[in-house]
Amino acid sequence: MKYVSTAILGIAMLRFLCGFVYAEETMISVPEKEWEQVRADLAAIQESLKTEKEKADAKKKAEEEKKRTSPKTTWSGRFYFDGAASHLNDDGEAILGDETNGTRFRTARLGVKGSLYDMIEYELEVDFTGSSLGAKNVFAGLKNLPCGVDVRLGHFKEPWSLENLSSSTRSVMIERSVLNGTKDICGGRNNGLMLHNWHTADRWTWAVGGFAASMPEAFTSVDMRHHLAATARVTFLPFYTECPNGSRYLWHLGASYSTRCYNRENAAAYKTSFRTGADSAIAQSMMDSGVLDGLDSLNAFLVESTWIRGPLSVDFEQAFFWMDDVYAGDATVQSGYAQVSYFLTGESRNYQKKGGYFGLVEPNNPFVRTCKEGVGFFSGPGAWEIAYRCAWIDSGELVCTHYDTASVQMGKTVNHVWGVNWYWNKNCRWMFNYVLANTDYEGRYAGKHGREQVWEARVQVVF
Repeated sequence: MKYVSTAILGIAMLRFLCGFVYAEETMISVPEKEWEQVRADLAAIQESLKTEKEKADAKKKAEEEKKRTSPKTTWSGRFYFDGAASHLNDDGEAILGDETNGTRFRTARLGVKGSLYDMIEYELEVDFTGSSLGAKNVFAGLKNLPCGVDVRLGHFKEPWSLENLSSSTRSVMIERSVLNGTKDICGGRNNGLMLHNWHTADRWTWAVGGFAASMPEAFTSVDMRHHLAATARVTFLPFYTECPNGSRYLWHLGASYSTRCYNRENAAAYKTSFRTGADSAIAQSMMDSGVLDGLDSLNAFLVESTWIRGPLSVDFEQAFFWMDDVYAGDATVQSGYAQVSYFLTGESRNYQKKGGYFGLVEPNNPFVRTCKEGVGFFSGPGAWEIAYRCAWIDSGELVCTHYDTASVQMGKTVNHVWGVNWYWNKNCRWMFNYVLANTDYEGRYAGKHGREQVWEARVQVVF
């Protein structure tokens, strides 16, 4: 239609210009009938252009409305394949049993997430590595509300700990620290309702919600009448700078608090326990609380800090769990970690201001990428990162006659982990860790010192 209009306009102008014929001394005027025809042609052109514009505006509006009302859905997935070899000292082998070595799929997940009307968000993510489907993130929510407060309802992580909220795809080490081993009693994935400002956050983030106090990561129901938790987290960036080359300079501060009451009768079904290993899913766990069927209530407080200066980052978190237990009385469990990492190739960890956690690292020069402008598949060194972490947990005050069984190990554990990460691109990386775990046991194993060494590797693919 556009070309037809242009042709009509050209014909009309040609007729107009040819309307005057100049002779040597005579000018011939254009007849009135032809003037009327020119006017009619121009009016037709104007009407045609107006109609075209109305149609284009209507089409654009319809496309925008369809885009706004249609689900924006993204499929995602990940798998981790681990291999590990371990060695226990004599005390460790006497308490924990034989050393465990081998390979396994640590994670194999598929998920779908998206939004609707630019206000409704949803996510469904399941894990296939267990004997039954594991429920990871299964929730729906409202965002971009006029009040600036977003709402989330379903099964998801509580607002607790920078390490916990950052996906394992972003972890510096193969496994999270022993602090994350307490997530079954505080801060893990539970059914609940949360209010937060993550979609609009800049320097400040906050989140608060009510949850089940503990539960398995599965599609199961939970009676929350006497099994409730209230958890809140706030973070602040005293300074934040992002350079054009992707380098970041920032300081992140945060704090979380949780108060919880537990249904003691269903402690086993609701997985009210904690278990921490030698930072490996294959090697033996150094500490196991067993089912805490005497835990009546708990109050927990955590502080977190991350300092990033270009390729260098330093992390610290410390948590205190004040427990009211029928058998152990008033007991305090404390756990934390300190970690430092450095990118030899110059990248910075990908801090996300909206949420106050970490995103995927994207190498400056990927090792594997698609062919572009004559560059082959193998085109760069990727990103290389080295790291060290020291993590600790002290559960000695929980030791009592009721929990002092052969299957329960309590005491003080300190883990040292050295790691090297090779990022092929933002979707694939290789990880190598050496772990040295030391535990001083209490209770029936008092005086025993367990030591475990672990050599482990992981290949991670995310899509």
